[in-house]
Amino acid sequence: MLNVQLFYLYLNYKRTILNQNKELHICNKLGESMNYSKTFKKIRIAKGMKLKEAAGNTLSISQLSRFENEQSMISIDSFIELLKNVNTSPEEYFYLLRQEEENELKNYFNRVKNLVNNKKYDKLEELAIDLKNQKPTSNSWMSFLVLFVDSIIILDKEKRILNQPRVLSYLMKVEDWGEMELYIYAIFGFVFDVETTYLLMKTAIKKSRLYQSIPQDMNLLFSILSNNFSTFILHKRYDYAEETLAIFEKKLSENTLLIEPHLDFLFNKGILDFTQEKEEKAKEHCEQVFELCRLFKLTEQEENYRKRYLIWSKSYLDPDFQELIIKIGFIV
Repeated sequence: MLNVQLFYLYLNYKRTILNQNKELHICNKLGESMNYSKTFKKIRIAKGMKLKEAAGNTLSISQLSRFENEQSMISIDSFIELLKNVNTSPEEYFYLLRQEEENELKNYFNRVKNLVNNKKYDKLEELAIDLKNQKPTSNSWMSFLVLFVDSIIILDKEKRILNQPRVLSYLMKVEDWGEMELYIYAIFGFVFDVETTYLLMKTAIKKSRLYQSIPQDMNLLFSILSNNFSTFILHKRYDYAEETLAIFEKKLSENTLLIEPHLDFLFNKGILDFTQEKEEKAKEHCEQVFELCRLFKLTEQEENYRKRYLIWSKSYLDPDFQELIIKIGFIV
């Protein structure tokens, strides 16, 4: 029996402006949706401005209309002037753009999460086809989402881990990991062999030090550790699982403000106890988690932990029992 669950959602990305041939290009880690034209149009309409007012002396009305409808590109200089025309700073504009594209990606991952957790794998296959029909570009977030969904489908259908050499190749060739690489590793750690997962975990911890002053990115590190712990338990590498918990505990001691990683740590200690047939000790750790959930009014989390506890308490002696928990992060 293999129990697969996806919890939470944590995907974020940064974008920059590149000036190439004086055209506006967004370096977009989501990849496909060129929402910057749509976002400008939304801002203009929200401010009650007509095309003529927004265009000013910068563009003709027809040029602006084509830009808003994604039919043409414009220069960066023109774009900055357009923002001035609609009384919007670049910082405000890119914040709105980021929110829009982030929401699009979140919606996809939420759909994946809900379909997997409700065992609707036929609908998940339909979603995979829909994503592939969008023809995502190589190394875009959407292309990695396709690979992720494919991996989950194979895991359900064939009860085997689908190796994703493209993901590993991408991670290995990037010398300096940024946020995107950490996100990719966070959700794909389960597709590699155990030794590779272990080595990449060391890389992820080292690379994540650059971001650990940001609470949101500390959440990412804890997601990585939780996912790796689950992978090591799945493959019965209890030595690696125990080492991962030790790292988890050390990182928690450096940052005690986040409640959910504390819950994960305690619950994972309970799981490790189950693997060592220490049922009473496992129950003790899990009861601490339930108590903290009640204290902080985390009703949904308590329900999820209780469901998993019941499964483990009934199945931990079954040699065929397996569980894989993939955290797609924390919403903060």
